[in-house]
Amino acid sequence: MPCGRRASPVGDLRRGWEGSRPEALVAVEGQVFFAAEDGLSGRELWVMNGHDTRPRRVKDVRPGPSGSTPRFLTAVDRQLFFVADDGHHGPELWRTDGGLKDTVLVADLRPGGAGSAPDGLTAVDGRLYFTADDGVRGRELWVTDGTAKGTKLVREFVPGPGSLLLDELTAWNGRLALIAYDDDSVTLWGVDGRTGHADVFFRGPAWTVLLALTPTGSGPLFFLVDPGQGEADLWVSRGQPSTTYRLRHFAGDYPSELTPLGDAVYFMAGAEGFFGEPGDRWYGGELWRSDGTSSGTRRVKDVRLGAEGSLPSGLTVMDGWLYFAANDGVHGRELWRTDGSSQGTQLVQDLDPGPSGSAPTALRVMDGWLFLSAMTRTRGREAWFSDGSLHRVQQLHDLAPGGQSSNPQGFVRAGAHVFFVATEWTRGEEPWALPFLPDVDCRVAGR
Repeated sequence: MPCGRRASPVGDLRRGWEGSRPEALVAVEGQVFFAAEDGLSGRELWVMNGHDTRPRRVKDVRPGPSGSTPRFLTAVDRQLFFVADDGHHGPELWRTDGGLKDTVLVADLRPGGAGSAPDGLTAVDGRLYFTADDGVRGRELWVTDGTAKGTKLVREFVPGPGSLLLDELTAWNGRLALIAYDDDSVTLWGVDGRTGHADVFFRGPAWTVLLALTPTGSGPLFFLVDPGQGEADLWVSRGQPSTTYRLRHFAGDYPSELTPLGDAVYFMAGAEGFFGEPGDRWYGGELWRSDGTSSGTRRVKDVRLGAEGSLPSGLTVMDGWLYFAANDGVHGRELWRTDGSSQGTQLVQDLDPGPSGSAPTALRVMDGWLFLSAMTRTRGREAWFSDGSLHRVQQLHDLAPGGQSSNPQGFVRAGAHVFFVATEWTRGEEPWALPFLPDVDCRVAGR
């Protein structure tokens, strides 16, 4: 549990108001990795231990002010994989366990300064899948166990130097789902990473938009299809081409924030389109749920009566409940939760009474606690936390004084702390930490 409500800065990596601008906090085996810039070495990879919290640079992968620009940080078991450019090999795949000597280039797939530019890093059953262009085969699907010998081509979708656009790599029941775009068609593939065998689950003409692959536990895969009309249909696949089918059409904007809970998926649908296309004329954008059947695809609750809708966002699951931000037209945009029923959809707490609301964002669950960023008129946008109970949302002490905002984001748990990124005017944007221990340990620590 959180030990008190006071977070502390864990290091002023780049002195001054600008800060080190940390990106992509990722927890791996009691450590938190992130990319940051100290003003001297360029943007490099840093790490914090979950107990003593002091940040240190993992390795100066590209010495000098340019930096290696680590990106796509992805945890696989006890290792962190990332893409970086050391100035010699171009952007290639690296891995680390946090030690200087164990931060190494995985494989130089495309020798020379251009690099293979790995993308779409996705963990499946202890291995990492990604797309890369080795300069010979074009951009294809690869897999690695973290060694050069164990880095192999999984499947060549286009023999020779040609390429498809491979997108939305997604772990699904021990295999990999992905979307491939070519000149004539758009295809949803399911790939067995060990054999390279691939099944086609959906194929549409080239003008089709396919997106939002969302697996649900050990159950179906949901996804959206726009057949070229500017609106989307919800589809589901149960693991065979014959069990892949359309569930429902949604007018207006695409359904968004597909979020699994059990074997169902929750999402927002019915909102007005980006260019003013009408959505649901009666209910507007509201929260929906689908269990993978047409009859089981339904609106959860009409939170805001009328065509404007409550526009739910930030969908996050904790202890069998779905938490989200919504505007009911009375309390403004505030924190809600649902158990999937209309009766069980409730306002958690009105953090900033009035029509504007606190606009919760950056919702993240850690060990039975929900952390979020919320805005109030007297304290600005700061960090809050809750055990999920109604009327039990608490604020951390202000990091930015008065009505200024620290804009917390990227909450992640490692060891005995919850880490996040926030802005304080004398330090700029830097990492912070809140002690987080079992209740008995909090008491022993005297917090």
